[in-house]
Amino acid sequence: MTHPVIRPAPPQQFGGAANTYTLAAGTVLSRVHEVAYPATSFKPIPADVVFGGGRFDSTQLDVYDYLYAGETDAGAVAEALLRDIDANDQGYRFLPKKFWTGRRLSRVRTTVDVQLVTLRTGVDLGAIGAGTWLVDCDVDEYPQSRAWGHWIRSISGSSAGFAWLSKREPGTTAYVLFEDRCPPGLLVHEPGPLAGGSSFDDADGGTWLRNHLAKYRVSIRRAQTDT
Repeated sequence: MTHPVIRPAPPQQFGGAANTYTLAAGTVLSRVHEVAYPATSFKPIPADVVFGGGRFDSTQLDVYDYLYAGETDAGAVAEALLRDIDANDQGYRFLPKKFWTGRRLSRVRTTVDVQLVTLRTGVDLGAIGAGTWLVDCDVDEYPQSRAWGHWIRSISGSSAGFAWLSKREPGTTAYVLFEDRCPPGLLVHEPGPLAGGSSFDDADGGTWLRNHLAKYRVSIRRAQTDT
């Protein structure tokens, strides 16, 4: 029987400071998002405190609009789509349609410098008393990582978001940005690999996604009966 991991709470008498770095103006980021929203939009819906949601989502305990992005197209796709899919005995994985339908890959560019909390090294994590689990845990521990994220926001002043090394595309940086701490107009749309903002449901977008995921031995299912 597998027992849930109980992680330590943030230090209650913390007297230090989170490490920060500058996300420079002109940086191009990639993100996977719903086609109903522009590439530069922040998600306004808080996650449940316990169920569902992402690593550093807003919840009712700390409400803010948020946006996830990756340093590269590959990082953005891996972080958004390649969660909780196990390989079969031949080493192949299959991504159900419900995970990619109604979504697209876009690029955005920053227009000004912003300060982010960096969680990319052991030193960065140690500076706030956190372990590597914070940026490397799976979805069953996201309620705890969200609680830590709220606490990091509380000690980090006006930092506009966090940066950490991607779990699913190692060596690249993943980002979360907080709209309440970002200057207006921080992000502008940047041309990306899919012409005209094609979605993964379109022929061109579906072909791009299929070819990209094939490098990971991941196939996408397009059957209408897929769930």
